[in-house]
Amino acid sequence: MKKALYLAVALAASTSLAAPFVTPASWSSNKASEAQTGGTFRTVNLQDFKTLNPFVSSESPNLPAALTAGTLLTLDPVSGDYIPFMAEKYTQSADKRTFTFDIRQGMKWSDGKPITVDDWMTAYTIDSNKDVGSNTFDYWTINNQPIKVTKVDSNTLKVVFPKADVTALEFVGGIFRPQPTHVFMPVWKAKGAEGIKAMWNISTNPDDIVTSGAFMLDKYVRGERAILKKNPYYGQWVKDSAGKPLPYLDGVQINIVADANAQLTQFLGGNIDTYSPDNRDRLAQVKAAIDSGKIKANLIANASARASSDFMVFNLDDSSTFKTKLFSNVKFRQAMSMLMNREAMVDLTLGGLGAPTYTSVYPVYKDWIPSGMDKYKFNPAAATKLLAELGFTKKGSDGYLVDKAGNKLEFTLITNAENTRRQGYAKIIQDEAKKVGVKINTSFIAFNQMTTLLDAKPDFSRRNFDAIIIGLTGGGTVYPVSGPSVVECKGLGDGGNLHMFNQSNKCRFPFETQAVNLFWKGRAEFDLAKRKAVAAQIQRNEMENQPYIQLAAQTVHYAWTDRVQGEYNRPQMSSIYASTLFGPRNIDLTWIKR
Repeated sequence: MKKALYLAVALAASTSLAAPFVTPASWSSNKASEAQTGGTFRTVNLQDFKTLNPFVSSESPNLPAALTAGTLLTLDPVSGDYIPFMAEKYTQSADKRTFTFDIRQGMKWSDGKPITVDDWMTAYTIDSNKDVGSNTFDYWTINNQPIKVTKVDSNTLKVVFPKADVTALEFVGGIFRPQPTHVFMPVWKAKGAEGIKAMWNISTNPDDIVTSGAFMLDKYVRGERAILKKNPYYGQWVKDSAGKPLPYLDGVQINIVADANAQLTQFLGGNIDTYSPDNRDRLAQVKAAIDSGKIKANLIANASARASSDFMVFNLDDSSTFKTKLFSNVKFRQAMSMLMNREAMVDLTLGGLGAPTYTSVYPVYKDWIPSGMDKYKFNPAAATKLLAELGFTKKGSDGYLVDKAGNKLEFTLITNAENTRRQGYAKIIQDEAKKVGVKINTSFIAFNQMTTLLDAKPDFSRRNFDAIIIGLTGGGTVYPVSGPSVVECKGLGDGGNLHMFNQSNKCRFPFETQAVNLFWKGRAEFDLAKRKAVAAQIQRNEMENQPYIQLAAQTVHYAWTDRVQGEYNRPQMSSIYASTLFGPRNIDLTWIKR
């Protein structure tokens, strides 16, 4: 009896001595003493979420990411450095290949089970398996050589890179997230990859979803809203600078509003707490409502360049149809780039609040973008000349170009029905193309349907599209070119999940191989100037070959209601650190003023 009592006291003491992560005071514009607890933060998303499964989720934003604590390290928005988070500390070997992490003690999953080294081993086992098809699969190799993870002991994890990699901290601080062993490993052992992929769909009972983050799923109503509630165990190991458990909020409500104008109405009506106007008209409406006192809110206009891009991508599959042969011809893609009236997209669709883009490096990383990227800017006369070289010298009776075989220069351009900005781009593209005799039909479909067309492996018969306008977001600050899932055309398994123009699992074009080689060359370069030079080569390769025809990027504007507090200080209000769902804030430090 005494021995059992002593053991219980010892365990309690051990838990109490576990060092929590203390969120720096500089991460919030408010003092910790000002924060109030309770209340619900209300935000909005353009489309239904596709899944609750962290291994198969690929859209952005997504619920698995919103429900996770993060990983071993976290990015400090003030210093720009990665600091220990779920790891209490770490060491790096002299050759920069091996990282050893001491896992922070006292962390728990939302069901009360401890978060341990085994949970990173589970993530490693499943995420790095090609049959699962995880969106992070391509991040688990360095130029086709695997990253290896081992459990040293019950508290220590070792990550070994096959070669020194300049983005290693971004990987362990952004990609390598733990997953609950007690939930996933029994299924993995019994049913393998197919069993994992079948888990946690959007209709799964929220009570069965185990999370590590500040919030857990309470309710999901398709087409209406996701309700998140506080994870009672998160605050045991994540504190504010005064030692108070985080998050301050009781919950988060994410309204599904599949229309940009309707989202604005939600904000002006006081139904959501954060909003990012995406053109001049909506920005002006927000400002007018604030100035007139119709809504009590804050607005930061032109807060940042955007850490995302919108582009048009053609389906360059390896069939021998007229269209796929045409799309695979670089002169055709160059001609199409010169029919992109990007200035009109900025003026008419964005209301002048944005900039044309010619490279996949996001505008917020302007120091990484070399000069001369606008070689194939809007030039209908030059586009017409290139199309003539491809045999399109005459127009039919309907005014559209045809070749000698009678093939009409016509294709269908798809984008998502929820996104009025991309629809505006599509209409401008359609109008400009018609002037030179190119017929572009437009089709606006649900976002989830569109991504299914893009990611149709292994059933390529479902990749039946001509061209799509879509975008990417995120990226890293150390080497802000497209990541391996975009660059790789083949890998240890299925190649790049986001290599959208070619999903054949082989490099069909010399420029693809060149892009892969340059990408890995830059990842191995620790000299900043030399790394930027490699990034410039990558962008020139993209510019000449136009696998993704870049369009335009918005300027970022942030608005939030007065009831919401705890936003970043102004220098951190950048698209690098802000969240699509939560705006310019760390949701842990967000609180409701009452």
